[in-house]
Amino acid sequence: MVMGDSMHPGGLALTNRMGRLMEIQPGDWGVDLASARGNSSMAVSRVFKCNVVGVEFGRAAVAEAHAGAISARLTARTHHVQGDAERPPLKPGRFDSVFCECAMSLFQNKAVAVEETANLLRPSGRFGLSDVTVEPNCLPEEMDGTLGQLLCLTDALTVNGYVGLMEASGLKMLHQVDASIEGIKILDALEAKLGAYSAWQKMTGQQGPAPEMLERGPELLTTLRGLIQQGQLGYW
Repeated sequence: MVMGDSMHPGGLALTNRMGRLMEIQPGDWGVDLASARGNSSMAVSRVFKCNVVGVEFGRAAVAEAHAGAISARLTARTHHVQGDAERPPLKPGRFDSVFCECAMSLFQNKAVAVEETANLLRPSGRFGLSDVTVEPNCLPEEMDGTLGQLLCLTDALTVNGYVGLMEASGLKMLHQVDASIEGIKILDALEAKLGAYSAWQKMTGQQGPAPEMLERGPELLTTLRGLIQQGQLGYW
């Protein structure tokens, strides 16, 4: 996997950094929205000695998260439920923290999702959000379709767009961290993998899927890298 042990830029190091900014304490109860295979849930539970409930729509991912928690001996503090992360099937006002990594950009109704998140929190609770940010009309045409969705770009908001959603739900902004450099690291890793794959094709004479996209890959990566450097594309 390009992103290593996690499904978002920065991996678990950025997850733990967000947990520190959120001041998660031992014994706290937190929620991981769109928790996938539970890597972030388990990392936060292990590092901060807290309880985490992961909410994930995919049945297979929830099963894998359960298995991972068993293997890591974290079942006492890490729990995984199947449900819609935009409308978590959890009781309101019970949680000290909620975090959502690289998923809000994919939600169909972001405003509802943030309102539901705010309702989960105790009065002193905190919401940690990290996601792709995209300035309007900056993406190349190739990124408007399936590829853009896979990279969480198509429906991503600007930084101010995410801030506006949270403030409209009564949340107060405490910290903002620009982690866009992590996006460049991912592009560098992708470029290296594309180069290795291209070399393998030349050695074996075999053609993989979508050869035209593989051909254009380096050009698209260069474009995306430039957008990050210009501040048009980011990760916060």
